[in-house]
Formats: sequence, C-alpha cells, structure tokens
Amino acid sequence: MQDIINIIDLIEKSIKEDGENLITWGNIIRDWYSEEIDKVRDRINNSREWLSNYQSKLINDTGIWTLRIKYTNITGYFIEISKNSTNKVPDYFVYKQTLVNASRYITEELKTFEKEIIQWEQILADLEYKAFLWVREKILDCFKDIKELSESTAKIDFITSLSRVAYMWNYKKPEITKDYNLDIKLGRHPIIEKITSDFISNDLELKKDDFVHIITWPNMWWKSTFLRQNALIILMSHIGSFVPANKAIIPITDKIFSRVWASDNLYLWQSTFMVEMQEMANILNNSTKKSFVIIDEIGRGTSTYDGMSLAWAILKENHDNIKAKTLFATHYHELVDESKTLKWVKNFSVAVGENEDNIVFLRKIVLGWMKKSYWLEVASLAWINKNIINEAKIMLRKLELSHNWSSKQLSLGIDKSCKEVEVVYMEKDSEVENMLKEIDVNSLTPIDALNKLSEIVQKVK
Repeated sequence: MQDIINIIDLIEKSIKEDGENLITWGNIIRDWYSEEIDKVRDRINNSREWLSNYQSKLINDTGIWTLRIKYTNITGYFIEISKNSTNKVPDYFVYKQTLVNASRYITEELKTFEKEIIQWEQILADLEYKAFLWVREKILDCFKDIKELSESTAKIDFITSLSRVAYMWNYKKPEITKDYNLDIKLGRHPIIEKITSDFISNDLELKKDDFVHIITWPNMWWKSTFLRQNALIILMSHIGSFVPANKAIIPITDKIFSRVWASDNLYLWQSTFMVEMQEMANILNNSTKKSFVIIDEIGRGTSTYDGMSLAWAILKENHDNIKAKTLFATHYHELVDESKTLKWVKNFSVAVGENEDNIVFLRKIVLGWMKKSYWLEVASLAWINKNIINEAKIMLRKLELSHNWSSKQLSLGIDKSCKEVEVVYMEKDSEVENMLKEIDVNSLTPIDALNKLSEIVQKVK
C-alpha cells in the first residue's frame, strides 16, 4: 500500500492537471519538479521579457508608437506597423508582408531571437516528455498492486451503490433458482417509479404450463413499462442486485431479448418493418427455453392481415418449439381467439374503469383479454380534434361493411354528433335477404311498398 501512496504523491508533484493533450508538446510537468526543466522554462520566460524590452526599444528608436511585435504559427515572429506610419520605417527593417491596414517586417535581431526561442521550446518539450516517460515507468512498476486495488475499489463502489439504491427504494433480495418458474410480486420499474408519485406495481408469474402471456391493452406507455420492468428485474437479479419488487423468484436466465421499439435504418436501406423482422429473427434463432423475451406489437409495420399472420406464426413457433418465457403484447385481438388452441398461453389485459361519461385506465394487469382497443379514448387523450375522430369512425364503419369485419379489432361507439346510419350486418341468404330478392320494384304500388317495408322492419326487429 505504501508503494501506491508513493505513486500518488509522485503524480501529484510531477504532472499538471491542465496539461497539454499531446505529451510531446510540453506543458505537462509541474514547476519545481525538475531543476533542469525549471532552468529551461526560466530562460524561455526571460526571452519573452527580452522581446517586450526589444519592442519598447524599437518604438523609441523609430518614433512609431503603433509598432508591435507579434507571432503566428505560419509566419513566426514579425514587426507590424500601421499603414499610415510606413514612411517612418528605418532601412534595417526587412519587408515581409503587406496587409490591408498594415505592413510586416523583420530584423536580424528578431530572427536570431526566433531561432533561439524555438530551440529552447523544443528542448523544454523534450525534457518534459522524458520526465513523463520516467513517471510512467514508475507507475508500471506498481501495475499489479494498482490493478488489484482498482478492482477492489470498483467492487466496493458497485456493491455500496446497489446497497444504497436498495435501501432508498425498498428493494428486496431475489431468490435465484434452477427451476423454470418465474414469480415476481408487485414488481416496479426502477426508473419510472422515481419520476412519478403514483406508480402502480404489478405481478408476473410464468410457469411451465403458462410460459407465454398475451397482453392486450391501449397503446400507451404502461404497456412498455410493464414489459421492460420485468426484463430489468431479471437482469438486476443476475448482477447481484436487490430488485424493485415485494418478492422475486428468478430462474437462472441465459439471455434476455427485447423487440419493443419501432425504428429504421434508412441509411442501410432498411425500413421499420425490415428492422422489426431482423430483430425477431435474432430472437427466434438465439433464444432458448431458459431465455426471457418481451415482444411489443410485432407485425405492425405491414398490412393488417400480413402482420397478424406473422405475429401468429412467431407466437406459435415460440410456444411449440422454443418455449422461452415470453410477454407478447399485441393489438391483434384475433390472436386471443387463436391462442385458445395453444396449451401454454394465458391472456392478460389492463384493468379499465368506465361509465357513460368517463374512462380510467387503472394500469393494473388482470387475467383475461381486453374486448376493445380504446383507440378513440387514447386519441382524445392526445387532443385529436373531435371532428377528426368522428370522421375516422365513419371510415371505420365503411371498412367494416366492405370487409365484413367482426368489430373485435376496434371499439365502435359513435357520438350523437355523428349522423351516420347504423350499419346492420345480415347473414348470407337470410330470410330478410330472400324477401328483398323476391320484390319486383317496378310492379310495386306505393302502398304495397310501404307494407313490404313494414314487414321487413318487423323481421329485422
């Protein structure tokens, strides 16, 4: 330990805190460390004093009060005189350069000074570089001790930091097991809970007989929060940290995969959908039974039917073959119906409280699937204009009619301000349809038409 203390003392006495970035340029060694360096440095400083005195002498000799001695990296040292004083320039001034408002000159004395100062500055830089290398060698002599101390200090810092966070935020010690089952009680997101005062904690239990959870709920930040918080809890438990939960039984996990964010790599000619598929391919090719996977809205980067088909195929591949513990968030409600054929899948959603006037997303995960996507409510929360929302409803009804959709994908409530006629779906070849086919419009009298319409209305009712 004494050797390390000596090294610290050596560094503090020898190396400047604000030295040059390049160690060969000088200005890296402190004053009073090397007598030789101090002597050269003093000589350079005295040379600068000579330069100031020489400038004063030239002003007095020439009577040119605007005369200045300057320096640039390109031209070196020179005497600069304003244009209106060039008529006073003595013969021993050697012309060097003309500017817009001044002229530049050099003298033999200034040339000699420049050569000397450059030489002394190079000598100083070389001496400082040698001193730096010597200090570096002394540090390397203690490398083994320094490395061991650094690793121990880093470990202590790591453990104390985790301990401090665990104490401040009431983290609990996880139980790491070799079993398959995962059980997290009242889990929380370690970042989000720090920036909101009303964070809602949630449970997660994945077992051999239900290792895939399909989650349907509004496309708002709670969904990604729930997915990520569980991945983070598993990750934290594997690095030796306590976790933000009341209880956590965590199986040993070989990999954590995330397919959450929509992005593109346009500079590589990769669309959002291509990036999404590449990420999914990585998950499918590398995940195992011991992996944990979170998937958010797979297949949304393409058409509805294409995306839905892909989402189903990916869900089934994991269920049948890979068997990784998976949280599968989706807006495809059709997957809920199809998943009933899969043995180890359970459906979950977010609890919603609603009445005729208000709706409240409770941010609590409950067993069962969401019957609708609440797209209108989310759009309203985002302050989308009411007229736009109503126009979207009208278009949705037209699409449903033309495609004979079942209305499971979206909620269809129309405001009173929307005057669209209620759409009535009829089974093919229904009794009402057959009645309509039998009507001869050209032969109907007005009273017959009214009677027939009344008969059809009764049938519909």
